[in-house]
Amino acid sequence: MDIATIIAFIFLVFPSFVTPGPNNLMLMASGAKFGVRRTLPHMAGINIGFPVMLFLVGLGLGELFTAYPLVKTVMKYLAAAYFMWMAWHLVGLRIGEQKDRSRPMRFFEAAMFQWVNPKAWAISVSFISAFILTGEAKLTSLLLISLGCLLLGPIASFLWLYSGRQLQVFLKKTGGEKYLGAIMALLMLVAVVLFLI
Repeated sequence: MDIATIIAFIFLVFPSFVTPGPNNLMLMASGAKFGVRRTLPHMAGINIGFPVMLFLVGLGLGELFTAYPLVKTVMKYLAAAYFMWMAWHLVGLRIGEQKDRSRPMRFFEAAMFQWVNPKAWAISVSFISAFILTGEAKLTSLLLISLGCLLLGPIASFLWLYSGRQLQVFLKKTGGEKYLGAIMALLMLVAVVLFLI
């Protein structure tokens, strides 16, 4: 890869990773609810799971969706159903509840979630279309793009995780923690609407 391609990749990665989406909203909610330290496995699952998914899709798994469009549609609506379920549970989210038995998402759950995350699929397909070379250079370029995502993804994730932590501090100071769940649920519903239309 030449330097111009690397610069273009970096300029594409940051807007793709920093903009709101299911991963970022969940990190923010988890950071607000459980704090930074307890959310780190969730963050690691996203930032390892996505490059692995990108690599496998780049190897040819994405062709399954071209051959069988119904599979993509089914996954899209399964993801929407999951987000709706998550939004329902977020409505009851409170900071510091004593009897709350909820927990942060685990590493494996966050890694596997990438396979039903429409934003992760959209980014994967975009990156593969834009940066993966053909022929003998395909594997090398795929490895480099996956490695780039592995290195750059945590920066965006930590910004959202930290903003969740700051949201927790703000809500505790203002007494608005009772609205956290409703705010997160609304953001999740907006994300569902955006990827279904």
